[in-house]
Amino acid sequence: MKTRVLALFLTLAAATPAAFAAPKNALAVDGFPIPVPHYLHQIIDEAATTYDVDPNLIAAMAFRESAFKQAAVSSRGAQGVLQLMPRTARALGVKDALDPRQNVLGGAKYIRMMLDRFGNNLELALAAYNAGPELVARSGPAATKEAVAYVAAVKQYYSGALAR
Repeated sequence: MKTRVLALFLTLAAATPAAFAAPKNALAVDGFPIPVPHYLHQIIDEAATTYDVDPNLIAAMAFRESAFKQAAVSSRGAQGVLQLMPRTARALGVKDALDPRQNVLGGAKYIRMMLDRFGNNLELALAAYNAGPELVARSGPAATKEAVAYVAAVKQYYSGALAR
């Protein structure tokens, strides 16, 4: 009897994998202080799928970094929606950091690398995205005041999007 029940369960699981898979989060387009622009929504979804990063995390970072502005350039030279530094952008294969698709894919790739490096610890990964992985590896998530503020802001936007 136990064998039949197990066989039936396995058959059902194989026939309907979506029913047993953990659902992926959908992008909460209106879950941020300003709505995610339509063109960016599609790019974020692509980046999230490509690099297995929650689209709401990418959007929270994009809002904090540039308020979703593709032409944003910081006083330090960071560029685009996810504010990639030129050297980091080149290392990620981004040829035009002001191109929103290249920028978001590059930024998603980079946060995935940071998540992998820091054992999926979101605070460490976000701090490393902001302050650099070597500094965070030495000093922890409070490596700089800016990193502390960045992590807090992104986590706030992220949790707000997930609550919708």
